Amino acid sequence: MVTPQATVDYGYCWFSLSDGPAIIHTPSYDRFFSVSIFDMFHNTPGVIANPARPILVFRPGQVVPDGDFDIVEVETDQGLAFTRMVVVDNMDEVRALSASITMEGGRGSTHRDVQRFSPGVEAAALELIAAGVPYMDPDSCFGKKTGDIGDYTLAVAVMLGHLGTPAETVRYGFLSDDEHGNLFNGDDTYTLTVPAGIVRDDGYFSITIYGADNKLLIPNDAGIYDQTTYSADPNDDGTYTITLSPTGDGPNGIPTGKPFYGILRAYSPVQGADLTVAVKTAAEQ
Repeated sequence: MVTPQATVDYGYCWFSLSDGPAIIHTPSYDRFFSVSIFDMFHNTPGVIANPARPILVFRPGQVVPDGDFDIVEVETDQGLAFTRMVVVDNMDEVRALSASITMEGGRGSTHRDVQRFSPGVEAAALELIAAGVPYMDPDSCFGKKTGDIGDYTLAVAVMLGHLGTPAETVRYGFLSDDEHGNLFNGDDTYTLTVPAGIVRDDGYFSITIYGADNKLLIPNDAGIYDQTTYSADPNDDGTYTITLSPTGDGPNGIPTGKPFYGILRAYSPVQGADLTVAVKTAAEQ
């Protein structure tokens, strides 16, 4: 998993619909919970937040059974059902709920030819993809069907974090530098101001910090890797102040200690809201 969140419990199930549709049964949960359906092109034809009925996944031309379903049509036989369940000091509850997620069907053929490239071609392609990272529009980097997003744009987005979803479900913000354009380092202290009103009442935001060298959570004694709507204290105006420092001290602090970057995620987002996060270094405040 690239760029995982610290306070989300993930689940996944590969499926194949070559023998017919699949039906996913899910539990009820009073905090954010989503089921994303991916095909083998990294299209995301369906993301169901807090599903209230079974999810039917099928291919065009297949017979759909009668019933009350959330229906998702995919372009490839094989695909992935991917779950995200936010954890708020309730891991035992979340793990029990995750264990109750089941799938009927989806056990068809798993054979799939995979393109291979020479080391030189692969290295050149990765260099080209990395060059596009600074220019990526987070609201336009993942799509529901082939053609929604260009191949190059999707490749850039997947390099930063595969299994991302279209903007109507989750909006993303990439945080990598201070107010002067300097990359975040592990020595200075920064304060971030997350704007108010970026998620609906049934959603939440998170900011998670990752090491610039490996895209992984940064180990720290406090065991704090993110701040969210559920963990951070808001300001009176609805904004959130988050402190990034070597020690993790300060309002809604996250320890750093080495060069890093952050990702803002807004689940059940307000479309069109400004996701710009204001950044100030300690010496500038």
